[in-house]
Amino acid sequence: MLEDEIKRLKMFSPIVEIAAEMGLKVRNNLGECFRDQRHVGEDAPTLFFNVSKNTFLCKTCQDVGGDVVDFICQYKGWEPQQAIEWLFHRIEFDHETRQKYYVRGKKKG
Repeated sequence: MLEDEIKRLKMFSPIVEIAAEMGLKVRNNLGECFRDQRHVGEDAPTLFFNVSKNTFLCKTCQDVGGDVVDFICQYKGWEPQQAIEWLFHRIEFDHETRQKYYVRGKKKG
């Protein structure tokens, strides 16, 4: 996959949606860090999502943060190529589903 394609893929993959799809509870662009063993005794969310930049960071963990591909890699323990392939498949699946079941924004009956 070319670098421009990867940039577009990242741009069309909202990080908050990805985090929620993966099971992370996100509320008002905040969430609990998935490295919870480092957050003993902390009650407030430490994971911040910047929707305009499509990035995230943990205010406690120095090594938790980055873009949407970094999020997937850190959350799932995947290599970047696997995360990119997953994002690509996700977008393709969504496109195919819309083509199959929706016409001009209305569900086929």
